[in-house]
Amino acid sequence: MNVKKQISDFFVERNVSLGDNFVQLHLYTHDKLPEIDPGQFVQIQIPSSIHGWLRIPISIHDAEAEKGKIKLLVQKVGDGSRWISSLHEGAKLNMVLPLGRGFSWPEISLRQEVEDPKNAAFRALLVGGGCGLAPLYYLAKCLEKEGLPFDILVGARDKERLVLANELAEIGPTGICTEDGSVGIKGLVTDHPLWKGVAYTHIYTCGPTPMMKAVAVKAKELKARCEVSLENTMACGLGACLCCVTPDAQGHNVCVCTEGPVFDADELGW
Repeated sequence: MNVKKQISDFFVERNVSLGDNFVQLHLYTHDKLPEIDPGQFVQIQIPSSIHGWLRIPISIHDAEAEKGKIKLLVQKVGDGSRWISSLHEGAKLNMVLPLGRGFSWPEISLRQEVEDPKNAAFRALLVGGGCGLAPLYYLAKCLEKEGLPFDILVGARDKERLVLANELAEIGPTGICTEDGSVGIKGLVTDHPLWKGVAYTHIYTCGPTPMMKAVAVKAKELKARCEVSLENTMACGLGACLCCVTPDAQGHNVCVCTEGPVFDADELGW
């Protein structure tokens, strides 16, 4: 989707703590919002005394554009994100949105209702961990709205670092992996039995790069299309500063902020 970007003031409706390291910001604006794709992101203005003059990119966690509302999942990893995480009800954030290329799924003509999931024309597996779950949450809501079948797989190092698992389980079937076995299956997301139970046609993933690379390998084994959402460092969000470039499969550099952050895994020089 190619829509005009806009700069809008948003206001904090709620700030919900999700453990020690994450908060979920519920935001609203009085401006009319364009349609927002899952996988797109915002650039947030931070006080120059905290983060210089550059904005901070954060994935859109949920959106109700017709109501002027979005949600952000914020991890406290630096001064800028900690400042955002500390905002209370009524606080104002200036943001540029919607930015980047989001996830895709088949047109209605390609859908097929079948009882046997192994013969489905479309069945997706959403795989993520940490802040990577933010765009996958919105993607799951969109797939549910479209009536497309999907499962969700959440990974974390341990119980304390597990976020959004309960919220995702309210949308669709959700499996959990923790490296220490404190919740769900012990091991990595690629070890979960979900991979063996269904012949997925589409895999969507976002999270740490090693995890996404391993998921892309599993997807290739299944002959499934795999879309990955990269989390490269960004400054401008508009393709001007070139600090977010990544090599593609042809050896050329592409801007993650404009040509991504979502890519077909086969497009990348992994």
